Amino acid sequence: RFAPRPTTGARPVVTYSDAVSFHFNGEEVRAFLAPPAHTDGDTFIYFPDSDVLHLGDVFRTTSYPIIDVYNGGTLAGTIKALEMAIDLAGPDTRVIPGHGLRVVGRRAMREFLDMIIDVRDQVRTLISEGHTLAQVMAAEPTAAYDARWGREASWTANDFVPIVYHELGGGALFVR
Repeated sequence: RFAPRPTTGARPVVTYSDAVSFHFNGEEVRAFLAPPAHTDGDTFIYFPDSDVLHLGDVFRTTSYPIIDVYNGGTLAGTIKALEMAIDLAGPDTRVIPGHGLRVVGRRAMREFLDMIIDVRDQVRTLISEGHTLAQVMAAEPTAAYDARWGREASWTANDFVPIVYHELGGGALFVR
């Protein structure tokens, strides 16, 4: 289904291709595209004077990453986007997650990225051993992380692992 086109007044007034910078309340604000992560249109917002970075839905502290494959999101892009954010952040940067209970720092981004890379590597190994998606799910590659990132009933390992499996060439997104 497609929604009707928004009225002219509801459309963006400012658009950009890669990055845009402007001033708001006397402070510079930088908005720039991240690699295709949550979707293919993720934007990071950085306030250099305040040293605050907002990563939108690419980074969350309450669940596994939501990679919207139907809107251009990718596992590889999620990893690249998080690496980019970590490189940008300094030791005192305050990071606002797209979903989370508090503002965090660079360390929390690193822990999130490390978890994603570990799960990816475990799934890659299982695929190389010829495991099906059902077997990968049974192997529980997220078990060490479920207590921290698997608590949101709306997005658990049952949602995240099939996306990892599929993107790494394991096959379909669904257990058949």
